[in-house]
Amino acid sequence: MSSGTDRGRCRDSRNPTGNTTTGPSASDSVGSLLAAIANLIANGLRILSFSDKRQWGPDEHEQVHALEDALDEARKDFQELSPLVNGQLQYEADRTHASLEELRALRDKFHTHIDCLRDWSRSGGPIDPTWVRDTHILQRDLHLAQYRAARRIFASGQESTSRCLGAFLVHRKQRDWATRQVAGVEEGAYQKRYLEELRACNRVGSFQRFGDEDIAFVCDFCDGHLIWEDLDRMPSVRTAHEDATWPAAPAAPVSPTGGNPQWQATGFSHSKHEEKQVVFAPEAIANHIAPHPGDWQARLLCPICEAEAAKPQDQDDEEYVWRPDNIFDDIPAFQEHLEWQHTTTTTIPAPTGNNCILM
Repeated sequence: MSSGTDRGRCRDSRNPTGNTTTGPSASDSVGSLLAAIANLIANGLRILSFSDKRQWGPDEHEQVHALEDALDEARKDFQELSPLVNGQLQYEADRTHASLEELRALRDKFHTHIDCLRDWSRSGGPIDPTWVRDTHILQRDLHLAQYRAARRIFASGQESTSRCLGAFLVHRKQRDWATRQVAGVEEGAYQKRYLEELRACNRVGSFQRFGDEDIAFVCDFCDGHLIWEDLDRMPSVRTAHEDATWPAAPAAPVSPTGGNPQWQATGFSHSKHEEKQVVFAPEAIANHIAPHPGDWQARLLCPICEAEAAKPQDQDDEEYVWRPDNIFDDIPAFQEHLEWQHTTTTTIPAPTGNNCILM
């Protein structure tokens, strides 16, 4: 823009009102709103392509790349999420109220953002460098909005599980591994599996430092937070390796002692740098539940109790299914349950070397 006043007006309109919004429509759907947003981004690229490039500097080129990245990621998310919710048609046609409200607001923000570019192309002068930052913020918001829309569709069609879609994807990966029956697994194979588990987790969310001492995982699908308290770094391997064959339970590898499943990982406290046992991150992530409306912390279910509950408890009553109270509010409550109910009686040696990373 040619003046500081104009630039301030565009930045302040990130929460637009009045003529900059198109308003709700009875024909709105997830698909139509995503298409509208994609068209707005494409219009922004078109505006830049037709502008006078003789005075362009790094900011203008960076703005083009930012819009291209936003469009590419939106397209990639749409293609990857559609198969998870029974296909593209169901994803496009979804009219869940929360998803429509979120995408309408996001469409209006993109509308205002592109209007700023249009005004700049008419007025001339250097582009506002802060618009690149705004584009990246909108790109992230669009990524999360698509993930949350897919999670809502997934949740509405599930009767057998209360897992968040992000948890389900990690859990499904673990279940796939559980079907492999491999004899004589070597040390490197376990290390590879642990890294694959963590990569699966990083595809559905992110790890970050939470306060001074804690580590959090934030799920992109439900925005639920899992908090490991007083932890210096997140352990990248379990405390002990499984048996020579892959475990029968997908989310609860069997302990080498032949006892209860091995869910532990060995880390170090941030406050005192003392060794401590924690829940291995993929175990928690694969079994988290979306927070209650208005809450921020994800809940967890116990996969071991869940597996036991699926079995008939009496030979004379094959239809009876035991339903334990196995939903926990946070990681400490989940770990306390595992320590009391699903821990081996034999002491398991900790792994040697530094096996901790912060993802």
